Amino acid sequence: MSQRSFASRTARPALILGVSATILSLGLSACSVSMSGTRKPSKDSRTPAASATADTQTQSHIGECFQYGPNEDSDVTKVDCNQPHDGEYFHIFDFAGTTLPSDDEFDEESDEICGLIFEHYVGKPLADSTLDYDWFPPGPQTWAKGDHTVQCYVFAKDNSKLTGSARNSNM
Repeated sequence: MSQRSFASRTARPALILGVSATILSLGLSACSVSMSGTRKPSKDSRTPAASATADTQTQSHIGECFQYGPNEDSDVTKVDCNQPHDGEYFHIFDFAGTTLPSDDEFDEESDEICGLIFEHYVGKPLADSTLDYDWFPPGPQTWAKGDHTVQCYVFAKDNSKLTGSARNSNM
């Protein structure tokens, strides 16, 4: 047996593992995992007004809860999660790129990223959960200022008020 063939056979599993790990990390960082079959935001879901994007919100944090405003043009209001509330932020990320994406591009990437994180935050797959998710995208004004923050949040599928945190709730 030649030295070359021995080294090739012993190095092969490590090489395969290394290449696999690289491909996996690139796929996750690019969020290229298909989330087909998961919930897509619908016009029927209870979402804040179009004006309640990151343009009109103060900086939010994972685990913060909020109430929708009294009308469509109102911002959301932060509230204690022990009080009845409409939603809870479960993931916040920056949208990549320098050019403002289309609404469809925002929706596609935000749905994939929020969908990937939902089960880890709640502790139950979306299909089995009483909760749903949506997101606040950055608005054109904040995008132009360099803020590309997308805020994923959970809410009750039946639009009832939440009480307590959704984190690890298995709801």
